[in-house]
Amino acid sequence: MHNFVSYMQTPDADLGNAMQTIMLVDDDSVFRSMMATYLRQLGYEVIEAEDGLEALKTLRQHVPDLMICDLNMPIMTGIELVEEVSWQFPMLPMIVVSATEDMADVAKVLRFGIKDFLTKPITRLEHFTSAIQSTLSESHANPSVVRDFSSQWFQLDHSGQIDQEKELYWHLNHLKDNVVTSRDLLQALQPERDTQQGGWKCSYLVLQPSEMMPLVFDYAWLMDGRFAFYLLDSSDGGDNGVGSALLVRALFNDFLRTRKRCHSDLKDLADAVEKGISCTQCSAPINALFGIADMVEGSISILPAGLKSRWTHAGSAQVIEKGIKLGEGCTGNFMTSDLPMKQGGELVLSEIGVRSFKLMITNLSY
Repeated sequence: MHNFVSYMQTPDADLGNAMQTIMLVDDDSVFRSMMATYLRQLGYEVIEAEDGLEALKTLRQHVPDLMICDLNMPIMTGIELVEEVSWQFPMLPMIVVSATEDMADVAKVLRFGIKDFLTKPITRLEHFTSAIQSTLSESHANPSVVRDFSSQWFQLDHSGQIDQEKELYWHLNHLKDNVVTSRDLLQALQPERDTQQGGWKCSYLVLQPSEMMPLVFDYAWLMDGRFAFYLLDSSDGGDNGVGSALLVRALFNDFLRTRKRCHSDLKDLADAVEKGISCTQCSAPINALFGIADMVEGSISILPAGLKSRWTHAGSAQVIEKGIKLGEGCTGNFMTSDLPMKQGGELVLSEIGVRSFKLMITNLSY
């Protein structure tokens, strides 16, 4: 408390922020009052709300430049507030502040593109101030950019390159130094086990020791009904395994969101990811694979990038060799295209030790 008060008396920040408004949402009246006083001394206009419901009501009258909210609140939790704001006010930047260390909760807000997750107690107000200034600056520079995971954690320029100055180096360094936290975060970010669109259902199963850095799987349904996915082994990246996993996740989603043409090639996707790996220091080459299942054509294509797999359909099997790993020129690997999938099939990984992975695609009409 003493350090906080002494810092408040001599804030080391630019006071030229009078026109910018910050909404502070926290049920702890003491913490909220102290932070509001500090922010006003920095020159911000502050709107206070004691819970998520009050915040939503206030937003209908006035949308601030930034919202800072606690995660654990009564009536409406911070997670529920973040989700609601993401739907109703997708352009509003947010910072989450909480005492929780539950990676499942952290992962939930990261899914909604929260850039900064700061833990209580806030002992380094320079980090808090920097997070506010950075978030406001990026929001001002890109007012039309909708918040999402990839655009927040890794900033891409017009050429698809990573902007080194915009990386969340503090978070990534923290994850690099805390293996358990990294592992819990990657596991919590895994998508739903089952997903269905039209007459097709896709499910995946991962079995692995809880103490290992996980196999990371992610997928997305494309507008034309195709199912795009990737799998990577975060234990393969050494100290940069978590950074590599987060980068691939970011670039995968960014590529699919920005490429509007119907038939983006898997090698285009892999090339975009490899460029990202080559120009950021927080990642390294890593074993992976990419795939797209075409439900209309009834076929699946696989690009290996260091992981060996087997596709099984109607009693027949096709082995897909691992090739060169992602980040070392995997676009030169042979892409196995148009494997039959009329009735569905299974993609199974092999040669991954005590772990196992299976992707099951089912045509429900059969």
